[in-house]
Amino acid sequence: MIEGNLAYDYVDAIPWSKNPAFAFSNDTEAYMEAFRNAVDKVPIKGAQISFSDNTWDFNPYFDGINNASYKIIFEDCPAELLDYSKFFILFKIMGKTKISTANVRYTTAMSIIKAIFDNTRHTSIHVVTTDDIKKEIDSRNLYSSTKHNAYEGIYQYYYFLKNNYKLDLPVDIEELKKLGIAAKVADKQDDTKFPDIPAEFFNKIFTTAVRIMRDKKAEYNRRATACAIIMLSELGLRIADLMAVRTDSIHSKKLANGVPVNYIHYIARKPSKPHSPALEFDMYCDAYCTEAFNTLLKIRKQCAFKDEPYLYVLDAVARSKNDYPIPNHRFNAELKHFLFNELYDTCLQDWDGIKKSKYVFTNPDTKQLDSVQISVPDTRQFRVHCCTRLYEQGVPLVYIQRYMSHLSEYMLGYYVRPKDTYQENIAYSEKVIKEIAGDDITPIGILGNDIKENIQKFIADNNFNVQTDIDAIMKALGDKVIIRGKTGGVCIKTSLMPCAQDARTNEMMCAYNICPNLFHFYYMADISYLNFMTMQETYAANKANGQTKAAQKELHKIKDVLRRRLIPELDELDNEISRKGTDVILADYPSLRDIVDNRNSVRKEIEQWMTKE
Repeated sequence: MIEGNLAYDYVDAIPWSKNPAFAFSNDTEAYMEAFRNAVDKVPIKGAQISFSDNTWDFNPYFDGINNASYKIIFEDCPAELLDYSKFFILFKIMGKTKISTANVRYTTAMSIIKAIFDNTRHTSIHVVTTDDIKKEIDSRNLYSSTKHNAYEGIYQYYYFLKNNYKLDLPVDIEELKKLGIAAKVADKQDDTKFPDIPAEFFNKIFTTAVRIMRDKKAEYNRRATACAIIMLSELGLRIADLMAVRTDSIHSKKLANGVPVNYIHYIARKPSKPHSPALEFDMYCDAYCTEAFNTLLKIRKQCAFKDEPYLYVLDAVARSKNDYPIPNHRFNAELKHFLFNELYDTCLQDWDGIKKSKYVFTNPDTKQLDSVQISVPDTRQFRVHCCTRLYEQGVPLVYIQRYMSHLSEYMLGYYVRPKDTYQENIAYSEKVIKEIAGDDITPIGILGNDIKENIQKFIADNNFNVQTDIDAIMKALGDKVIIRGKTGGVCIKTSLMPCAQDARTNEMMCAYNICPNLFHFYYMADISYLNFMTMQETYAANKANGQTKAAQKELHKIKDVLRRRLIPELDELDNEISRKGTDVILADYPSLRDIVDNRNSVRKEIEQWMTKE
């Protein structure tokens, strides 16, 4: 039986006499150490959770956390299972499980058991069978990933009951484990990840957020949310991490040539290993993000909660609770409100990959509550958009892994579709064809002008309209033009210009981004500049550590990237600005503003590095 400090420090008045503790050991100190590592701090005396409480809120035990997943609710737990469930949570936390994960396992298991009680004549867990559980999970028509989580939650709950209480239950837990593994295998074969936000929809959201951010007459919550949307878009942070960013989280660094750049320091809790310190990162903060951060610093003085240490604070209105850091669901409500009021017509449209969501409002005509279904991106799709944009515009996956705080190769695929999933992708091909033939954009590469002329001639000879006949164009082109998204830009091959080398040589040329069929576009200049700055840091670090050869190698790489990518992209950007005007370019590619506004200084910076020895 375990007693002592655990009950005193964290959860008060644990009735150990009701628990045989077969699943626990007598090493109280080991459990205490695990509990301490699962949270950020020990509560002040008198602020412990009471075992008898039907809500266990662990949020106060963390710094910068205000998340529903840290609040465990036992209100609807059947009386027969109440004490079992509370001991299950304690056991998971005192082992190697995050509190949020323990909560997911418990709530998943309980939802299945309660549903079985509701849909059958069963009134006790002692008569629930393996078939009952399988039937309930199958009836939910779940994605493979969600089905895996369902089986894993119910498996862990039953495993605890059988091992801790030695209950004789008619459930084969090994069968549950096998079914969970099968669902996980199926999940790896499915493409059920969050899709990217369509470019047109994203650009409308982003440009509207920029406009509201700069509108000094805008209502405070509206303007603050616009700033948060910009930061979410540019940083790609998980929403909980963004809500926990503090007012002192921005800082500047000087590159080797003295150019200052800004970074956001943040804590990434989700990928942190259980019972280990949360991971901390510095993330590059571009001009838009810096403006949003500084705008929030300035305008939050208008807010009643200006003394909160968190950057994103809200005034108390019907849509907002004074609870900090702002929980995920509160920001989601503000995002939905922002889109409804600022982009109503756009949000009424159907967008590929964007779910419709019910929005309740007061009808100005009837003065009664009304509702409408609007398109609202999941906040994780902003992260997908950021990662995918980095990838499509040439940023190596290893850099994205570090930039996004992913700890595994598997998680890279969650937010970024690797290059083979772009190959032969008709939507991506259509986009490139429209840019070349419709927008008259010249691909940057050895045969860029030839590619453009050939495609435009093919469309003109066949009397196609690129704006209205894109499906017919793609069908007519067939295998005459093959377009593949690639980390180095875009691979465009035509029957007139096939790969000229043997297969092994082609593979090498493709891998090192030196293939003549590899092209890029002027709107990739901001990403090329981001690569440029990252390489400068690597150069400076090697130089400071006395690694002269490594620094010289990095300098050669910098000059190569400037010569092959950034300089031609800037040249083409200048041409496009002369042809279309700055406003048109920024309307289509808002992320280029930093480059557009500072083209002269960027040119000078390039010149300094190209002449460096």
